Amino acid sequence: MRLILLLCAAAFPAAAQTDFTALTPAERAAFNAEMRGFLMAEPEVLSSAMTPPDYATAGYQDEAAADIALLRALEDQVLQGANIAIFTAPDCPPCELALQELQALSVSSGTTFTHHNMSSLDGAALSAKLGMVEAPFYVMSDMILRGHMPDIVLRKYLTR
Repeated sequence: MRLILLLCAAAFPAAAQTDFTALTPAERAAFNAEMRGFLMAEPEVLSSAMTPPDYATAGYQDEAAADIALLRALEDQVLQGANIAIFTAPDCPPCELALQELQALSVSSGTTFTHHNMSSLDGAALSAKLGMVEAPFYVMSDMILRGHMPDIVLRKYLTR
């Protein structure tokens, strides 16, 4: 590796004046052999070029870690030892349906849940700490699901 870097550095002035489109067949063969040898010795050069970093995902890692830390900190208050918590509000038809389906799921699968009413002081305080304002939503130890979730979706998340 050092030899290749040294050769590249030594050849830089000449390379700056070289027209790579006008190489003779022998020069092209020598250049290709050197490049092939370099890439075989240092394959990570190609792999990093072919799979660049995912900056979009990396940008959200800190936020995701903070959200998980918040859920862990509030786990005892929110879940109270249950598998899942549901937050509902009064006069909310999707909330009523979500609560009924979660109750049925609890009976059929043995899943435990806790119910927080967002109109109570405790429920409002917990939902505010979680940054949630719209009901219904579900909370598990490592995620929050916004809105009413069909039975099949809840089963999937609870059995993972």
